[in-house]
Amino acid sequence: MRSWLIVIVACLAVAGGLGYWKYSQIRAAMAFAASFPEQIIAVESVLASEESWHPSTSVTAEVIPPRSVNLSSELAGTITAVGFAPGDRVRAGQILVMLDTSEEQAQLAAARADAEIARLELTRNQKLIRSGAAAQEARDQAKARHDAAVAQVNRLLAVIEKKTLRAPFDATTGLHELDVGQYLDKGAVITRLIGIGETLWVDFTLPQQQAQVQIGQTVSVLTPGAPEPVPARVIARDAFVNERSRNVSVRALVENADSLLPGSLVTVEVPMAAERPATLVPITAVRRNSFGASVFVLVPSEEGARAPYRAEMRSVRLGPQRGGMLIIADGLKPGERVATDGAFKLRDGVLVNDVSLNASTVGQLGGAGG
Repeated sequence: MRSWLIVIVACLAVAGGLGYWKYSQIRAAMAFAASFPEQIIAVESVLASEESWHPSTSVTAEVIPPRSVNLSSELAGTITAVGFAPGDRVRAGQILVMLDTSEEQAQLAAARADAEIARLELTRNQKLIRSGAAAQEARDQAKARHDAAVAQVNRLLAVIEKKTLRAPFDATTGLHELDVGQYLDKGAVITRLIGIGETLWVDFTLPQQQAQVQIGQTVSVLTPGAPEPVPARVIARDAFVNERSRNVSVRALVENADSLLPGSLVTVEVPMAAERPATLVPITAVRRNSFGASVFVLVPSEEGARAPYRAEMRSVRLGPQRGGMLIIADGLKPGERVATDGAFKLRDGVLVNDVSLNASTVGQLGGAGG
């Protein structure tokens, strides 16, 4: 029993010695780290500015022409004439494509001859009836043959007209590969016609929670490469919510829309509330991660610190972009100093040296010395 007690005491002594040795190592490492000065990170900064802002939502929209049609051939046939080039502007009634009607023209000539014979027979029977030399039944039969002959003429004229395709309205044509001698099947698309006009529609959808847009309200249409947004006026809104997407379809009218191409995708900004003040910062000041957006605010450091600022990480809610600036909807006040270039190096609480202020100070001193 005594031997076991000696073993236990020895093990406890060894464990205590090892623990004290490790504790001494950790204290020495901490003292060594404390002997180094606190890290200072150099960044540039700006003061957050203020401007008026309309809270809005941005959605993708499609540009729709008020008049648009895929012109197709109702009848099959061989092309005998093409009256437009790809991308041409055509007038209403202009012949675009003519199909071969030689067979119908021959049948029309025969039908007109039959109609003339039927007319003469009807006229003769009418005279005989007035003189009492013919029965009423003969006149009725002659009239029926005459009406049938005229109907045949009209049918052939309609077929010939259907094989002469005309522009239904003033339009710009799409591309095509039509040529004389080419055979067109029934229903073949000849070209796309886009009506010529000064207005276009912009169709978009809004979530049901944001579908309070009113008829007559103005929205902004932004296109890639355009310097300024184009105003549009809401002219229609669906009376129901789509049961699958839970969105409401809206249509806006754009006037003098020279910068918009039908069929293109654009961005529409829809105001959601009244105008109110907002805070602006450069895009380079905003950090994004899986938790959202944030900025580093530079707050004055404590007395005796080796740098004038400390970084304070601040979560913010973003608004729309304005050129190289972002609107901060919530989380930041105008006049607060935020880190811009170099902000990616910062962490919460680190000492910060603002090199943009230093450069400004050096410039002022140099100017005074000169």
